[in-house]
Amino acid sequence: MSAREKATGTKDSVSLLPCFYFVELPILVSSVVSLYFLEWTDVFKPVKSGFTCHDRSLSLPFVEPTHEVVPLLMLLSLAFAGPAITIMLGEGFLFCCFSRKKSGAGGEANINAAGCNFNSFIRRVVRFVGVLAFGLCATALITDVLQLMTGYPAPYFLTVCKPNYTALSVSCEQNPFVMADICSGTNMAAILQGRKSFPSQHATLASFAAVYVSMYFNSTLTDSSKLLKPLLVFSFIMCGIICGLTRIIQYKNHAIDVYLGFLLGGAIAVYL
Repeated sequence: MSAREKATGTKDSVSLLPCFYFVELPILVSSVVSLYFLEWTDVFKPVKSGFTCHDRSLSLPFVEPTHEVVPLLMLLSLAFAGPAITIMLGEGFLFCCFSRKKSGAGGEANINAAGCNFNSFIRRVVRFVGVLAFGLCATALITDVLQLMTGYPAPYFLTVCKPNYTALSVSCEQNPFVMADICSGTNMAAILQGRKSFPSQHATLASFAAVYVSMYFNSTLTDSSKLLKPLLVFSFIMCGIICGLTRIIQYKNHAIDVYLGFLLGGAIAVYL
């Protein structure tokens, strides 16, 4: 390997790009398909966990999805588009700066990978945005699996379930914990979603996106940008926190669901 390849890591970049397209891309597509079946179909149903008769913590008002502050589709769009656009703008700025400094014979030449020419801007954008997309899908999948395994009821569950306590063989005074399916509500989609509260998917996705892009800022921005770096990090972290807290305010998730969702999403971002 020449001194130039050692300095720029050209051979590593050549091997990483085909690896991304032929290994990570199929995994990403399969993750999206799995996410579709877990999130937007009733093929996989959550565990029917029990609840206490007339539990006030599960009888809070139900907010229609159209009235949510941050609907799920908006969250997915913002969690991907926000960091992705920020990364592309940052990489474009860095590429222009380094191109000016290294213009001429010392500039970094394009490399050939799988028959295509790539410069440093495309290589880095593909790497960062690709891991972002994969991480969001992985976070959503892990959250969905945990929600299906726990079946923890949401704060509005009894409101949409409308349990028929007369169908029980014993009275609530004798056996206050109900395991039977006695829901008489007609909104089956809301009842199904009401059994998937832990952990909060909004919290996990928002936390992953915020921590991931914050770590990107810390790894790419120099120490000379003493005010810009903490400002950008604080802005994304606050957006993620606000997104999670809206789930508590609108009675969509319990506080513990949101707080542990923050930890889960942040941990996945740090791992990736």
